[in-house]
Amino acid sequence: MLRLMAKASILCATDLTEHSHRAADLGVAAAKAFAARLDLVHVIDDADSWWPESPGLEDVTDQARAHRTRYEAVLEAQLRDEQERCTAAGVECEAFVVRGRPWRLIPEIAQERLSFLIVIGAYGKGGKRAVDRGGVSERIIGSTAERVIRVADRPVFVSTGEHDIPDGLAGTKWLVGTDFSKSSTAALSWAKRAVARVGGELHVANVVIPAGGEEKPDEERSWRQVLRDQSKLEAGQKLADYIAEHAPGAEHHQVVSPDYASHALCEAAVIVEADVLVLGTQHHSVLGRLLVGSTASRCLRIAPMPVLMVPEGAR
Repeated sequence: MLRLMAKASILCATDLTEHSHRAADLGVAAAKAFAARLDLVHVIDDADSWWPESPGLEDVTDQARAHRTRYEAVLEAQLRDEQERCTAAGVECEAFVVRGRPWRLIPEIAQERLSFLIVIGAYGKGGKRAVDRGGVSERIIGSTAERVIRVADRPVFVSTGEHDIPDGLAGTKWLVGTDFSKSSTAALSWAKRAVARVGGELHVANVVIPAGGEEKPDEERSWRQVLRDQSKLEAGQKLADYIAEHAPGAEHHQVVSPDYASHALCEAAVIVEADVLVLGTQHHSVLGRLLVGSTASRCLRIAPMPVLMVPEGAR
């Protein structure tokens, strides 16, 4: 077991690939913002650690073990280099290599190290890949990031997108997507405190898919139009009441869209020039894990800025 630390920390998991620097940069920015220690961890997946014991294969086994030992030494050297880079950026940083299943160990280490936030890269060893879905380019998120989000009991900051990460997140804009659920209220609560810490701006958006179907430019006034207007009016009032109760003074945006809520949220984030998109994840009793909704899952794939995923019971 790793040594317990008295100071709260941010845990940044890195796979040490060419795309992993962005996750470390996000970890550094968050550590500066929250005056926390940054813990860098690289997990060597032990899924393939079985060695053959059959007679006659001893030489092959010894060679494989020696190769793995050399490989691990290279990884440790790379992690030290990353640690030095983070320290040079102005944060207290510790680094360690552990062995196990990454998606299982990362949340466990976060608990042990008193980490209130997990930072993780968006892509796996395959790097940045994307597919076209309905005319929208969606990135392929690494399986480790997705699994960590599902099992972690604390917020997970995913280094999606390509937008620059401001130093220390100072003066940043945070857009919270809400559907008025408990999970989105938890996300809003977390974002409120973060924005206060960094001297930023808080924005809240709710996507409305109006009743009555999509509005058409040449459509005559009909019961469908009345229904659409009424549903937008009621949703707008609900959003205003919600903001008054949970985040007085926050900028709020009603986004009307007949399309996916994820597309509308990410477009809203771009319009307000948000630096961070914040979403909630809901508790479900499926294997005792979290269920990442389709909206949150799609946002991870298309958001041009980092996405903070906050579980319903997060502190």
